[in-house]
Amino acid sequence: MKILITAGGTAEKIDDVRRITNSGTGRLGAKIAECFAADGLKHSITYICSENAVRPKPDAAAGSILEICVTEDVDSVMEAVQTACAKTAFDAIIHSMAISDFQVRAVSESRQMTEAVIEKLSLIMCGDSSSPEEAIRDALLSPPAIKEGKISSDREDLIVVLKKAPKIIALLRGLAPGAVIVGFKLLSGACEEELARAGHALLIKNKCDFVFANDMETVRKDHHEGILIARDGTYERASGKDGIAALIVRRAGELFSEKQRSLS
Repeated sequence: MKILITAGGTAEKIDDVRRITNSGTGRLGAKIAECFAADGLKHSITYICSENAVRPKPDAAAGSILEICVTEDVDSVMEAVQTACAKTAFDAIIHSMAISDFQVRAVSESRQMTEAVIEKLSLIMCGDSSSPEEAIRDALLSPPAIKEGKISSDREDLIVVLKKAPKIIALLRGLAPGAVIVGFKLLSGACEEELARAGHALLIKNKCDFVFANDMETVRKDHHEGILIARDGTYERASGKDGIAALIVRRAGELFSEKQRSLS
């Protein structure tokens, strides 16, 4: 099989030294890659990950072709995924990377933002056609940006304005129409019923074949567990990163084999 795995977490740039990151480590993605390689079928695995993400152990991936592509933010992950899919017709895509929901739109401070709001309101008083609501919203979402490469620690405050990031999972079916696609859904403080409902909704919306839904509380407690949801809404439970990886690899392999038989 030709397999694409994304792993780790993204980091959105605030300035040249500061980033907004998340808790993605890549441990599960690395386990999945190692589990695919362990079946001895000499797969071709493309592993897209963040710089600090855990990577498959070289000896565990022996026999398979392993290509590693290092990324940083949402845009670079998107570019890497699009480039990889343009070059290779993948049989399976395991999108386990923790992609940021938001990107940095602007970095400002309260003084600059206050001045921008006052200026907008002054223009309205002088006959500008904008409504006060539109003017204030524009000033808050597009404030004067701090231009320093490394923002000085002498500043009293920072205001980081975020914008919604594009959803990479939404692109996968279009990039790889015939692939087995496994997405991931992470919630916090959710019961199994909520996990199943949210995971299946993500699956249907993005035309995945499976979604692994899990809760941050179990990840934090080092007894990682969750459910692998199929298109018909049924699901299987798995626990421990080894067990989760084994289940995902088994079900993806089974569905790939079914698709191959239907084509022959």
